This record gives sequence, C-alpha cells and structure tokens, in this order.
Amino acid sequence: MKKIAAFLEQRPFCLFVLFLLLAYLPVFLPFFHVKNDLVTQNLPTRFVISESLYSGYFPWWNPYINFGIPQYGDMNGGYWNPLLWLIARTTGYGIWAITLEEMFYVLMGAWGIYLLCKEQQTTQKTAILTGLSYMCGGYILGHLQHFCWITGTAAFPYVLLYFIRVHKSPLLKNYLTGGLFVFLWTSATHPGLIIGGLYFFLFLTAAIYLLRKDLLRDLWHPKFFQVTGTFLLISLLLSLVVIVSDGDVLRHIPRGHKVSLDQSLLDPTTFPSYLSLLFPLAVQTSNLFHTDISMRNAYIGLLPLCFFILFCLTTPGKGLLTTASALLFFVLLSAGGLFKTFAWHYLPLTGHVRLNGEFSYFVGLILLLAGAAGFEAYQRNDRYKQKGDQLLRWLQGICLLALAFSVCLIFFRHSSLLYEVAPSGKGFKEQIKWTIDHLHFADLLALQSLIQLVTLTGLLSTKPLTSFSPVLIIVMVNGILISWLTLPFTGLGMASKANRQELISQFPKGIHAPEQWPLNATVYLDSSYARDLILLGSYSKKIGYIKEKYPVELNTTSAFFKDTALVSFIRRQSYLFLSKDTVMGTPTDFDSARIHIRQFGPGCLKAVIDNKDYHYLTFLQNDYPYWKIRVNGQLTPHFRGFRTFLTIPLPPGEQEVEFYFDPTPVRTALILHGLILAAALGLLWNKKTRDITLFRR
Repeated sequence: MKKIAAFLEQRPFCLFVLFLLLAYLPVFLPFFHVKNDLVTQNLPTRFVISESLYSGYFPWWNPYINFGIPQYGDMNGGYWNPLLWLIARTTGYGIWAITLEEMFYVLMGAWGIYLLCKEQQTTQKTAILTGLSYMCGGYILGHLQHFCWITGTAAFPYVLLYFIRVHKSPLLKNYLTGGLFVFLWTSATHPGLIIGGLYFFLFLTAAIYLLRKDLLRDLWHPKFFQVTGTFLLISLLLSLVVIVSDGDVLRHIPRGHKVSLDQSLLDPTTFPSYLSLLFPLAVQTSNLFHTDISMRNAYIGLLPLCFFILFCLTTPGKGLLTTASALLFFVLLSAGGLFKTFAWHYLPLTGHVRLNGEFSYFVGLILLLAGAAGFEAYQRNDRYKQKGDQLLRWLQGICLLALAFSVCLIFFRHSSLLYEVAPSGKGFKEQIKWTIDHLHFADLLALQSLIQLVTLTGLLSTKPLTSFSPVLIIVMVNGILISWLTLPFTGLGMASKANRQELISQFPKGIHAPEQWPLNATVYLDSSYARDLILLGSYSKKIGYIKEKYPVELNTTSAFFKDTALVSFIRRQSYLFLSKDTVMGTPTDFDSARIHIRQFGPGCLKAVIDNKDYHYLTFLQNDYPYWKIRVNGQLTPHFRGFRTFLTIPLPPGEQEVEFYFDPTPVRTALILHGLILAAALGLLWNKKTRDITLFRR
C-alpha cells in the first residue's frame, strides 16, 4: 500500500484520475444518467450543433427552440467552448459524450486547484488533498446537473492561477496563457459565475493592495495597475468573439435587462444550508433549508474545514479581515434576502442573476484555499500542531452530539425510514428510489455523523497527521462515501444511459426538413417524456414545439406566446405557409403540392412556391437581424408577421425563395478572434517571444 501511495504521490495526475473514477463511479456506470438541466437544456443544444455539423451546416441558428434563436445567443450553452466543437465535430453529442465531458471538467478543475496550491508553494500533500477535496466538494456534487456551472468550476482555478502568475512574473507567456484560460472560462460557463468572478477579482485586487507590504508582497509589483490592466486587456482581446456575440443578443432577449426582484431572490444557499460544511448528507432532505435541494451543499472536506478554522485563529488581523470581507460578501450574496435586495438595486450586474446559490461557489473556494493555507501552517509550525489536533477533536465532539441528537429523533419521534413500510414487488432500482425518497433528516444526520466520527478518529490516530499515505486514504474514502451517498439526491436519475440515448436518437441522424403538417399534428418525441427532456423539438428536430421552456427567448417571441388566440392560430399552420393577409384568421395554405422544400438546415431554407391565390409567405422563425431572403435570386425586403415571424410579400406564379441567416458582425468577430488566437499561439510557440518581460520591477 505504501508503495502504491508513493507512486501516486510522485504522479499526482494519475491519483486525481483514479479518485475521479472512484468518487464518481455511479456517474460512469451505465445504469444511471445525470438528470435535470443537463439533459433538458445543455445536451439538446449541443445535440443540435453536432447534428448541424454532421449535415454540413454551420450552426449559427437553432430553429427548434421557441421558433428559433441565434445559437450563439444561448449563454447557458457554451457555444464558443472549443471542447464543445471538438466533440460535436467528431463523436457527436449523446448522453455518454456529455457525461464524459462533464467528468473531464471535474478533473480539470481539481487539477487547477492542485496547481494553484503549488503556485503558492504549499507542500505536495497540501496541494493534493486540497485538489481532491475540490473534486468531490459539495458545490460540484450538488450542481452536477447544472452543466454550465461545472464548466465554470473547471476553468476558474486556471484564471486565478495565471492572475497570480502575471503579478509574480509579468512574462508574455503568463499573460497569453492566462488570457486563453479567460477565454475558456467566458466561453464555457454561465454568466452568473462570470459576474461573481468579477467581484472575486475586485476583492483580490484590493487585498493585494492592502497587504502589499506583508502577506501578499510577492504579488505586489511597482507597476501593479499596469500589470493588472494589461492582463484585463489581453483577456478581453482573446475573448472577443464571446463579447461581440453576447452583446449582439442581449439587445433582443428579456435577460438583457435585470430580472424582477422576486426572481432575483430565487433558490439561495440559505444560512441553515451551511450545516452541510460538516454534515452534507443531512441537508439532502427536509424543508428546514428553505431552498432547492441543489443549492444546499457547501461541503469542502473535513481537513479543509478544520484548517480553515486554524487559518482564522492564526492569521494576522489585516489578512483575516480581507479574507473575511470577501467571504461574508459571497455568503450574503448567495443567501438572497436583504443583502441580495440591496445588491439588486446598487451592485452592477448582480440583478441579472436569478439563482443566488450560484454565488456560493466563491464561498467554497475561499474556504478551501484558506483551509490549504491553514494546513500548510500546521505542517510548518510546531506551535499550531496541538491547536490543529484540538480542532479535530472539537469536530469529533460535535459529530458525537449530532449522532446522539439524531438517535433521539429516530427513537423518540419516530422520524426515520425504520418506521416506513417498504412496498413489495419492486425491482432493485425502484427499491433504491423508494428508499432515497423516504429517508428522513434524522436518518441522514445519523449516517453522516457516523461517517465523520470514523473519519476524524482515523485522522486523529494518524501520527503525525502530515503522514501522506494514511491521511490520503482516509480523505479519499470519506470523499468517495459522501459522493456515492449524495449523487442519488442531486446528480443521478434512475433511468439508464441507454434508455435516455434511445429516446433522443429516435429520429434520423442529421438535419432534415420537417413534414409540412400543422404544428399541432407534427410528430415529436412521446410527450410523456416532456418533463424529463423538455426540449422535445430539439431532439426530434422539428420546428414549433409550443410547450418549450428555455432561458433564451427573444422579446418578440415572449409577446407572441402571451397572445393565446394567435398561438392557437399558428399551431394550425405548417412551419412554412402562404396566406391572404397577415392577420389572425386569414385563409392559409401549406399544401406540399404547392410548396416544394429543396433544402432545409439551421438558418437555411430553400423552396419553390407555386403561388396562385395568396399574397404572403411566412416562415415560422423569429425575425432576428441578419436574416436575408431572396426571391428568384433577388434580395427581397421582409417584415415581421404575426408578431414575430419572417414574412414576405409573394407575387403570383412559380417563385424560388431562399431564407438564410448571416450574422455578419459575429462572423467578422470570429475571424478577428481566430487571427488574435493564432497570433497568441504563435507567440507562445516561439521561445524568444514567450519569455519577454512586459513590466520590469
């Protein structure tokens, strides 16, 4: 065992891969799938991108969500994420592809934390234990379904790492590599984490300035603000296409403005949820926590928690004050309530974020990194060893009290699964689900207290605590157990991956023209799966699935859906139809004998129309800037018909009509971004240029 541990200590990346496979084993098994937003929002948009590329179309436009949106305008979807394009262009997207992609992000984030600790010159032990704690931390376990948050947890440690490196050593390679990671971060993650990250760096910049003469003197450069400003400028240049495309779409969607105050207070990480710092299983049930189950888990591991407390007890006042200020800010911001109300009114950008629990990522990150600093102090200073052991014993005592309390609840209040009668005749998976659904707070608290007691006893019996092998094994076993027990609540659905894949791949591969039937007669996926998959139009690749719900909706589409009579009228039409007029109730025709579809793709339709008695042609796609229409090869002005749809006047006779979406400003930004990216990679490749110092001390 010692030889294996020594081998893994010398090859920490192999250790991280091994721990990922063990801690997330249920995710890798074929019997379950990651549920909720991952399969209802993130996979369907990626699926459309990969299907578009398979058919030879550049996926500027998604025709299937709310009657069409610019695909790059889906800021939840990570449209510009390079890994997305690699997968979409090669294997294509399915349930296995997106699951493995997410596991890669979990590994990438943990390795980033390891590198971040090493940059701060911690021991190998501290860096490894902190990285492993991050990998199975409560934020990741709780939000596994929120794919676009996990991408943020993967990239942000590297952004922070290179922010630190440029201030230590302002070499061109540090600036360019940092800018590339900023691009990966902004292109892949949810805007809420980017907003939170801006405030995180605001606190960090202030901390460097305030502590420039003592704790953070190695990050202080005589030209500090020039160093910081250059990093920001290079990051903006390397994220050009993301900035341009987001700026383009924000003018046309409701999310371009603040959400309502009521919406901005949704799903916080409430103060009672921080019980999860010591008892993460206990918050997985009960209504004591007053928020969605996915927002409650703040677990960072027993060692980081203990040594965060030691950090607080041993850090000089100014350093502790700056850390506590940032921590308190994010605790209050993620908790909703009065502070979030204040933030909604007065703090820029925070009013655009609906789910406050998203900001708790920064709470966990600060706790974890401060805990790493505390553990480092414990290892290097004999005065702190006794205090650290004492803190572990205090945590052990708290767990013992929690165990006694939970046992009292079980036996005196009968608050337990023990008093439930299990139904007969259920299969193994159904029995698991029934058991999970009927666990009580007392059951989970008792189980978690017992696990933590055993873990703490093992740690206290390891002398010294800095011995790598036994501590590593104890920490890994604790993380694996908690991951396995937590995943069924917030991460995994009971259906198999094969079942989900079979559902989403029922229709022929690639993009094909839908049938020219009324929308209310169009065949989508079985509506019984609407709750599990939601975006049935995307999976079936059919326009007009009326019941779609999605964060991205154009302002004109929102107005359309509010007009129920008009919605009912449109549902009786096909996606391309002729009409006498552009008012509700006008005579229409979409007979395939008169409308011949020659080509159909995302943002592209060609048809030959034999028009005898009608005056207008309507394509049920939202009228967004950059749509162009040609009739017999000539550009033809169009207008917005039936509140939101592309409509043109059509002369009588046989007409060849072409609709195509051509976002010239975004396309130009993509070309410029490609040139900037190529230049950055070229400078990094050249040994002479990459080591240029931009600012000398």
